[in-house]
Amino acid sequence: MQINFFLIIFFIFILGCSSEKDTKLENTVNIFDRKNVLATIVEKNDAKLDIPRDVKNITNAKSYNLTNSSAKFPLKKIWQVNTDQVIDDENPYLPDPIYLSRNLYLLNNYGVLYKIKANNGQIIWKKLIFKNLENTIIGTPALSGILSNGGEVTIYAHNGLNEILALNGENGNVIWKKNHRLPIRGGITSHENSIFVSDFDGNFLSINNKNGKINWNIFLGSDYSSVYTSARPVVAENKIIVPGTGGAFFIISNDTGDVLWNENISSNKQLPKIFHSGDIIANPIYHKGKIYIVSQSGFTAAFDINTSEELWNIATGGLETPTLSGETIFVNGHMGLLTAIDIETGKLRWKKKYPSYINENSLFSEKEIAIYKGPTLADSKVLLSNLDGKIIIIDANNGNEISNLNIDKLALSPIPADNKLIFLTAKGKLLAYK
Repeated sequence: MQINFFLIIFFIFILGCSSEKDTKLENTVNIFDRKNVLATIVEKNDAKLDIPRDVKNITNAKSYNLTNSSAKFPLKKIWQVNTDQVIDDENPYLPDPIYLSRNLYLLNNYGVLYKIKANNGQIIWKKLIFKNLENTIIGTPALSGILSNGGEVTIYAHNGLNEILALNGENGNVIWKKNHRLPIRGGITSHENSIFVSDFDGNFLSINNKNGKINWNIFLGSDYSSVYTSARPVVAENKIIVPGTGGAFFIISNDTGDVLWNENISSNKQLPKIFHSGDIIANPIYHKGKIYIVSQSGFTAAFDINTSEELWNIATGGLETPTLSGETIFVNGHMGLLTAIDIETGKLRWKKKYPSYINENSLFSEKEIAIYKGPTLADSKVLLSNLDGKIIIIDANNGNEISNLNIDKLALSPIPADNKLIFLTAKGKLLAYK
């Protein structure tokens, strides 16, 4: 019987108890109970989205989630590349590609970096930059990058363990390489002259991107029940939003590394046990002075980044980074719940409920929790994929399904880039549609 990788990641929670930071049961809300349905906004008939625009560069994973990206439907496949990797028990996630200067850079979970032409899928080069990666159970390798005013590309990467390096984006040559004393936890973020990473002991590091030397290091702590994550820090104005463990997140000064304030989103005990940890494993979203945080334990909240005031908190949360445009944030919640939420009030615009389990009615297969990839916003449409590889295309204004596209089980949310949509499947196939 095949072992679902979520059982590997969350076995602590299945066997044990939850954190002391958990919310008391009487204070939680069962969002699947009809008595607790969120109030729908009736005075606004659409999502008030931004005008679609082209995504030219993706320097950090999921940075496109603040864009109503340009795309033309119906989509048609234009190329496909095999990236020689696969999701399995030893490799539960695949790394996010980045897009710079009309090229895709993809690091597979065996340490091979690809440079691929985005217009035709031609592999310009591929190089082994990390050796001896037999598995990525401890952590997923991650990429980030920077594009200079002169058009030079620099790539930053870690191997999911303790190696961090910088490479020339033109030829893949190593600029510098450093070993950290502990495994890196989560993704990597590049911003101006620094890169930012966290480690498994709860240290958060600012690193000089020219030479790999540490600018500053602050200890934030780590919950004993922290889980596998690819979430990365997000730079907002002159502050850094750091997703932590046990439901905590931190707002840190970019200049000094001092903690300006921190908060915690607690656990929702109405969800299955594997979601009881409060860890934030979706990237935070920052927009116009406000932070939007999705906890995998079942809550989404908005905060003022300057005052730390909680603006609203609703009982829907998940594993995937939300997407925001105009006046609406779209959250792929647990158990098949997709919601469109007004960013000012936290009230619900619309919701869609998809199956919570796969094989639920089968006599011969084990019932599994259904995991959906997305949401991605393209041409005012929300893209969400299920475990069967069906991409559901939804009208972002009202939640109505428009059409669907059959690809294969996805490893990542669809990625918009240069009027295209990029899909990476669980079997390591990289596909471009236009």
